[in-house]
Amino acid sequence: SGGRNWNAAKDLQRYRRHYPGLIESENEEEEEMWNLSFYKNEICFLPQGLHIEDLLESWWDNYEILEENHSYIQWLFPLRERGMNWRAKPLTCQEIQAFKKSKEVMQRFIRAYQLMLRFYGIILINEETGELKRAENWAERFQNLNWYSHNNLRITRILKCLGEMGYEHYQVHLVKFFLTETLVKETLPNVKRSALDYFLFTIRSKQKRRELVHYAWQHFKPRGGFVWGPQDKLLKYKPCSATSQLHQKAEDKEETPGTKCDGSVEKEQNQSVEEEEKGGGAADLQPKVNDENVKEKLSDGEKDVNSETEEAQGTAENDCTKESKKRKLDANMADAKKSGPLKSPTDIENISRNLGECAI
Repeated sequence: SGGRNWNAAKDLQRYRRHYPGLIESENEEEEEMWNLSFYKNEICFLPQGLHIEDLLESWWDNYEILEENHSYIQWLFPLRERGMNWRAKPLTCQEIQAFKKSKEVMQRFIRAYQLMLRFYGIILINEETGELKRAENWAERFQNLNWYSHNNLRITRILKCLGEMGYEHYQVHLVKFFLTETLVKETLPNVKRSALDYFLFTIRSKQKRRELVHYAWQHFKPRGGFVWGPQDKLLKYKPCSATSQLHQKAEDKEETPGTKCDGSVEKEQNQSVEEEEKGGGAADLQPKVNDENVKEKLSDGEKDVNSETEEAQGTAENDCTKESKKRKLDANMADAKKSGPLKSPTDIENISRNLGECAI
């Protein structure tokens, strides 16, 4: 179907908003943190698993076992939601903070990311920025990706976990990589839907997400079939300026009303589900809805996304307008100091006309 995956949209919106309403139990004892214990090489993953050091060393380039084993991925990339492996434990905010405090654990996390990238035919060429490129055996590995769609689920999980662990910049590079391979180079046709419905909307930053949506729209064929953003607004969209990026940071903070893992609680927003900001956590599941419902949802979604795009453009325009008016006010005040007090009402009228709606 050419429609948007609404289940995916709602799922990833919940992820981006830090799982509002999710209640977690706190463990005082560190050894009760199963995911942390696994990454500290203290326990094996379950069921019938290995210690993480053994996994990272013996499974490197062992593509057959990485493809066929379905128990390890939830342990390598834990989330604050349950997966298919019932023996894996959901990640907690307490664990996330403990992960980030341990240099040893975070080094293993990057190695786990590199292990999976290599399995998909990708190389991490810059650990600081997260920049990626194709591996030498990319053709063989891309063929495996096209054959086995469950890897789309794994990639969505990896992207979510990167965001939880503070590697949002890694997310952006990985999503851009898959958008390029699916839409520009057309090497991964069977990953295309997941890249648009899921990968794209794991990005919590509105600014980065808008840029990636626009990039996807530019290369989508046919453009008229692009349903992940309104056509008229995509035509007018321009990347945010340096000035408006400051306003964007405040916007991103306001987007996530759930409980963050730094202990802060964001203010709940009374908004409908915004279509441009929706995403999902599973692969290629299309809900059964009638055409009238889809049209109604698309109509509602376009209004929300339109307002978002207008915000990005309007912020820059408002900054320019305010700056221009400020210069005029400063110039008039400087002239007033040089020439003495104003002598007639006409002078005041001229200044008012220049300032527009600004108050003196």
